[in-house]
Formats: sequence, structure tokens, C-alpha cells
Amino acid sequence: MDSILKSFKLRDHLNSEVWVETETNNFNKIKLKPEIRSALLKIAKDFIDSFKMESLEIEDVLFVGSLANFNWSDFSDVDLHVVVDKSKISDNKVIVDELFDAKKAVFNLKHDIKVKGYDVELYGQDITEELDSKGIYSILFNKWLDIPTKEDFKLDKNAVVKKVNEFTKALDMLSKMENSDDKITKIDAFKEKIRKYRKNGLKQGGELSNENLVFKYLRRSGFMEKLSDLGVNTKDSLLSVENIEL
Repeated sequence: MDSILKSFKLRDHLNSEVWVETETNNFNKIKLKPEIRSALLKIAKDFIDSFKMESLEIEDVLFVGSLANFNWSDFSDVDLHVVVDKSKISDNKVIVDELFDAKKAVFNLKHDIKVKGYDVELYGQDITEELDSKGIYSILFNKWLDIPTKEDFKLDKNAVVKKVNEFTKALDMLSKMENSDDKITKIDAFKEKIRKYRKNGLKQGGELSNENLVFKYLRRSGFMEKLSDLGVNTKDSLLSVENIEL
């Protein structure tokens, strides 16, 4: 736990493996390294090409998250947001979001992409969607849309640990449920609870809010993967049929 908690700190500069001119405070000079920009644009194009829809065009490609901010660490991911007009696919937002999630899952299974040792995390963002996070860089247009700022920050370790333990106990209780139908319903509700918890934290306190730090801890510790696996395994068990009598 300590190694993850220790990663929650502000750096003096942006990551020099990713950005140029990181020693300056002039964000007109701080740009994404050309070779990294080129690689990320290719990844974004490959992702959108996988949809095989001529009408679906990339509106922008955004670099967000801790590596576009001062709170980067060894646990950081390259958060790559591919911005498209999802209405060109369907007016049904739920169906489109599920399609993007499925395409992302398949894309990640086929590829293990890293940039300077950091995993690339893809996200399909609608053109109308607004981000709550600070530090947003347009890879397509090679400029900052929202400049990251250093905030006063002191880690409330007890509050983060308390909430992490609360979520961990809830996951343990979920894993012990026997009724698969109820279990799936509870798992979906739990995922939504965590999503809203983080979203509210980002909106109120930004990247360094306790809520977002708790989410980062859950993701970095493997909790979110365990939760996802539990949902998949439960559905597999529910759909499986044994000892069929003819």
C-alpha cells in the first residue's frame, strides 16, 4: 500500500520522457515529443479504423491524466482520448458507448502498447463531452487546451486508506454472494457507484481530490481488474449449463 500512496505527490516539472522544455514555465514551449506524438496519432487512427466506418472521423486526440500534469508517477498511464462525433453512429448513447467499450476491449487484447514504459489507455470521447480534469493537450493540433497548474496538496492518507478498505470489504462481500442474478445486479451497481464517486471528486476537487486518489489506488492495486473479472466470471457461470437432462 505504501508504494502506491507515496506516488500521490506533485512533481516540480512535467515528465521529461514525454515532453520537451519541461524546465520552463512557458507552456507555449512545452510540447509533446515529436516521436511520441506521431506514435499516439497512429494508435488513435488504428483504433478508429477498427470500426470500419467511413463516416467516423477523428475530431481530436487528447492527452489527459497524470502524465499531462504534475502528479505523474511510475504508476501513470498514457490516457489517450480519441474524440469523435458519436451521433454519426447512432442517437442511442447507451448502444454507442457499449460499442466503444467493446472495441476498446478487443483492441487492447490484440495490442500491448506502451510509450516510454507507460501503458496506453484508450477512451472514445464524444465531441460534446467535457472533461473535468486539468491538463488537456491536443495531440492532433499540438497545443494545450487546458494548462496544468500546481495546486496546494497534502495527502489525507487516513481518508484514502479508509475508503479503499471500505470498497475492498464491499468487493469481498460481493464475491461471496451465491445468487448469480443478484450478484450481477450488485456488481453493476457497485461499478456505477465507484464511477459516480470519482466523477464527483473530479468535479469538486480535481485530479488530487480524495475521491480520484482512491480511484487511482483501486486501479493501481488491481482492485478494478478484480471487480471486472468477478462480473465476467459470474455472467459466465450464469450462462453455463451443466448436467443437462434430455
